Amino acid sequence: MRFPVKSLAAMVLLWSGVAHAEGGYFGGVAGVMSTDIEGDSPFNGGFRIGYSGASGWGIEGEFTGSIVDGEVDTYWYGEQDYSISTAALYGTYRSHGDLYFKGRLGYLNEKVDFDGFGSASDSGASAGLGFGFKVSENATMEAEYTLVEEDVNFWSGSVVFRF
Repeated sequence: MRFPVKSLAAMVLLWSGVAHAEGGYFGGVAGVMSTDIEGDSPFNGGFRIGYSGASGWGIEGEFTGSIVDGEVDTYWYGEQDYSISTAALYGTYRSHGDLYFKGRLGYLNEKVDFDGFGSASDSGASAGLGFGFKVSENATMEAEYTLVEEDVNFWSGSVVFRF
């Protein structure tokens, strides 16, 4: 029983010894906007910009738009394309280490456009969880899940560059 405790303690010490990168960052993000609409979900791309302090707490803005439209099969009009765009501001936390956990909570505005049939917009709270790893001194890769709203989830990957 001592071995797992010692191993865990060693991992915590190793991870805590790695300094957290402090400063501004920007990056690209891409992923699937998974919706509860029956059909194909949109594939979104965008960018994020933010600042992270030495404590791991920070702030982040993210903007995405559909690169590939989603598709829904309607009874009356047949197949219809739709796209989703988002703009969000988050408070973030990244744990310390070369492999880290990320959490974010904030406010998001979402707009859904149905080709030829109008659009709808909604705003509210948004939250996300993910993990990342350090690729180089100034670059990291992250994988995340973000709850956009009750029936829209964003499964994404990103590359982030620190400056």
